[in-house]
Amino acid sequence: MLTKENKILGLEPIDLLLLLVVYLVVFLCSQNLVVNFAVILASYFFLVSYKRRKPPHYTRSLIRFLLIPSRYTQGLEES
Repeated sequence: MLTKENKILGLEPIDLLLLLVVYLVVFLCSQNLVVNFAVILASYFFLVSYKRRKPPHYTRSLIRFLLIPSRYTQGLEES
């Protein structure tokens, strides 16, 4: 039960939040529903094709890697 993947439409919940953010940004720029739907559909297919053969929670790990600063301690003198 703990190893079961939580997926909705083939995407993890963090990916669905990314689609929601894309939709909100597009909705602010264009209030045309057809354009919004086309952009969301293109984003969905891009995410599904990009995440193919990637490990679970890849997006969460990538976001964490980009947002959390790395600490490099080699070569630093302790004072």
